Amino acid sequence: MKARLILAMVTLALVWGSTWMAISVLVKAVPPLHSASLRFLLAAVVLLPAIQWKRLPWPTGRGLHATILLSLSMIALPSALVFWSEQRLSSGLTALLFGAMPLLTAILTPWMAGRPPRRVPRTAWQAMIVGLGGLGIVFSRVISTSLSQALGAFGVLVAVLLYAASSVYGKEALQTVHPFVSTAIQFFLGGIWLALASLIFERGKPSAWSAQSLVALVFLSVFSSALSFTLYYWLLQRIEAYQLTSLQLIVPIIAIAEGALFMFEPVPWSMIVGAAVVLGSVIFVMRSRQEDEQGIALQLGK
Repeated sequence: MKARLILAMVTLALVWGSTWMAISVLVKAVPPLHSASLRFLLAAVVLLPAIQWKRLPWPTGRGLHATILLSLSMIALPSALVFWSEQRLSSGLTALLFGAMPLLTAILTPWMAGRPPRRVPRTAWQAMIVGLGGLGIVFSRVISTSLSQALGAFGVLVAVLLYAASSVYGKEALQTVHPFVSTAIQFFLGGIWLALASLIFERGKPSAWSAQSLVALVFLSVFSSALSFTLYYWLLQRIEAYQLTSLQLIVPIIAIAEGALFMFEPVPWSMIVGAAVVLGSVIFVMRSRQEDEQGIALQLGK
């Protein structure tokens, strides 16, 4: 794998790992739909100058239809579910549930792509299942059960399913659309959908802005949205969807590490063991495509 792809994936994992804490801070001060709409509208404003400067073409035909659809399935709906759920769940537990994304993506890839080259190698399946087991070790001491958490967990899992399906669909449908353009349109339309939903469901709910919530909003808009989604779609055009979403297995580890570094939270042995299992599984997922292609080449050469 090329160095720039690895650098992009490392950057994406670090930003994603910090996103959950920022969302948790923001939704404590601002209603979830309103805060989500502000996040994406501001992110669209950040990306528009880059599009104008590069004079990038706007999508047409299938690319335009896919971009509009993804503004709902990749931005508005899952973001509304996640922001709502983080009022009931910790940021770490939310990140854990998102660890199921690569497995769901692997399940959906052969069904939605419908072509043999898009099949998921057996080693990738095995590695992702082991990685989920590692996540269970990491959070074995912190997961609790309650009706409120159950509702939040269900909302996050629906969001994960939407993200996974959108990732597989977007890889095929956005090949001709520049990542900057696709991301900016999705953010703008997604922000509009969320703003309309906020006007309907959050009318009269107050906001209590603070320095922390403003910093969280800027981070979510610039880094977690404008930067990360642009990198995401750029990578999606170059590697398999299930390989890209396997980064979600690392995100909970980053979230716990940041808690230990910046909030002085203890790091139990279960976190260390689980982190080793998760990181090992991601390495196998990323290598699986190369090994699978080598195996096909050997068979053709016989």
